Amino acid sequence: MTQPTTMLGVCDGHDVLDGHGTRSATQWGPVRGVSPGAIVSEPPADGEQDGPGTWVLALDPVTWPVGARGLVVEPGTGRRWAVIKAEHRRHGVNPGIDWVRVEARTA
Repeated sequence: MTQPTTMLGVCDGHDVLDGHGTRSATQWGPVRGVSPGAIVSEPPADGEQDGPGTWVLALDPVTWPVGARGLVVEPGTGRRWAVIKAEHRRHGVNPGIDWVRVEARTA
């Protein structure tokens, strides 16, 4: 994982069905697992003509599991990202450097 530069937490998405039967995460639980994390990369221009760019965030494993449609939040600034996908990256020798890689879009 990259060196932590901020505090990040996760809000789990709760899938609900709308009036048309479409599943969406429009409700989120409370922030959990607030711990040191980092912004690994950000899009050059979020909101370009092809749609919002993808951010890559590094979270502490205490936040695992992180599901698609959940939110990653930065409590200090109020920034939020909608999770596209997340992966628990385990180190083969030293579990102390495990991390969670999250791809997300600005929420």
